[in-house]
Order: sequence, then structure tokens, then C-alpha cells
Amino acid sequence: MVYLEPIQSSFNQLKAIINDLIYKKFYNVNDPTELKNLKLLKAREENIDFEIELAERICGDNQNYPYRSSYYLTKFFQDLGYNYKHSGITRKYWVEDVLKELTISEIANVIEKGLFRKKDFSNSNLRREGNKNYSANEFLQLAIQDFKDFIDRCITANESVNLLEILDLNINLELLFENKATTDDEELNDLINEAKSRFLNPTDKHIALEKIWDAFERIKTYYDSGKNKSKSTDQLIENISSNFNKELFEEEFRKLTSIGNNYRIRHHETDKLEISDPKHLNYLFFRMLTLIDLCLVKLKE
Repeated sequence: MVYLEPIQSSFNQLKAIINDLIYKKFYNVNDPTELKNLKLLKAREENIDFEIELAERICGDNQNYPYRSSYYLTKFFQDLGYNYKHSGITRKYWVEDVLKELTISEIANVIEKGLFRKKDFSNSNLRREGNKNYSANEFLQLAIQDFKDFIDRCITANESVNLLEILDLNINLELLFENKATTDDEELNDLINEAKSRFLNPTDKHIALEKIWDAFERIKTYYDSGKNKSKSTDQLIENISSNFNKELFEEEFRKLTSIGNNYRIRHHETDKLEISDPKHLNYLFFRMLTLIDLCLVKLKE
């Protein structure tokens, strides 16, 4: 008989897990209440410490919430209709065990009608030194904001860090790797491929920008081998703007030509503007590469 209570608690926890699995399988997507519970369930599943961290908030160990002693913890759950009485063990661990026996719907009830019960935020008996100077509403709003952050953090607890971001490769990989330059102009192809290759080296991004701008000037002569650049450019714009806004591309070609002439990209005179921010280098490189990629697709067609 000594082991009856722990066995009963384990059984209740298992039953809660099964009920949550059933709930997740058969919830009503059109019911806002069920969608709310489903978000809580996601937080519970993703964060292995969900119950203990929620327990700390119910106990008031987190100063954004009312502090509840043993007496008030028992009252907290019994007021909600749950027949639990604090056993004398460390408060947050006792609450953690209680929460593990509850389904996600019951957890939602504990949060809405218990954790955020407005009268508790007005009760001076539930205040500690760190939160006694707040008004009831200020105190409540602090708790609400903390809880929002808590749920968001739980849901993203197991998200992996994108290695591309760590390696400063948070870029359009399709443009860099998948779309190869295969025009009849080998020099144009070489310029584009070198620009892409250089861009992957952080110390070569200025050179990559220069090469992609060289490719831009080169592709503008595609239809006339440099004899009549303006005529060739017009034909290229006519080609890429099929069933689209030709004026938009005309303006884009003018803008990019102007940038190339006024910034230290292809020309390095002292009156040219320096591009020192890596984010601006990335922006200009991919702005140009996107346009050139469209030209390559249209040329292939």
C-alpha cells in the first residue's frame, strides 16, 4: 500500500498523455477554443520543462506572478475543482506533478481561470517585494507578456539553427547553384560563374560585385556584339518584358547602370561612392543576379 499513490500518479500521467494524443487527432479545426488548446499542446510537447516552468509561474517563483504559499496552492487547485492538497514537498515540484496528471484542456483551464485570475493580482497577500509597487493591471500585464514569451519559447525550443546563417550564407542558393549560365557567349558565362564563385568567399564579395556588373554590361551587347549597345539593350528588354511591364525593366536597367557608374563597383576613381556594408553588397549582388538570371532564362527560351 505504500506504493499506491506513486503508482496512481503515474497512471494519471499516462492517461493524460493518451488523452492529449486523442485530442490532437480529433480536434475541430473550426473551433477557436480547440485551436488555442492545440497551441498549448504544441508548447507542452516541444518543451520537456513545460510543466516545471509553468509550475514556477503558478507558485509565483517567477516574480511576474502572484506568490502562492502551500495554503494558497491547495486553494488554487481546489477553487478550480481539482481535489489536490499540497503534500509538503517543494512547492514547484508538487505543482509540476499535479500538472503532469492534467490533460491539455485542463491545463488551459488552470491557466485561464487560475493563473490569470484577476483578483489574485489585486491580493496584497500574494505580493512580494519585487512586485508590490505595481498596480493590479500593471502586474497582470507583466504576467501576460511573460506568458506569451514563455509559450513562444516552448514552441521553438527544438528548432535547429540554420547553418547557412551561421556561415553567412543566408542567400538565394537557387540563383547561386542551380541556374547555370549556358549562353553562346562564353565570356559572359565565365563572368557570371566567376561572380557566383567569388561571392561565396566573404573576402571576395567586392570582386564578385564587380564581375556581376561586368556581366550586366556584357549581356547588354548580346544581340549586337557591342556595335550598337543601345539597340541590343532595347531588344533584350523587349525579350524579358514579354507579357509584363516593359517600362519597369527599362527603369531597372537605367538604375543599375547608374549604380555601376556612381559607386565603386567597376570604376575606382576617387569620386566614386564606397560600398562598405556587407548587407548592401549582398543586396546589390542579388538584385543584379536576379535580373541577369531572368535574362538567361529568356535567352534560353
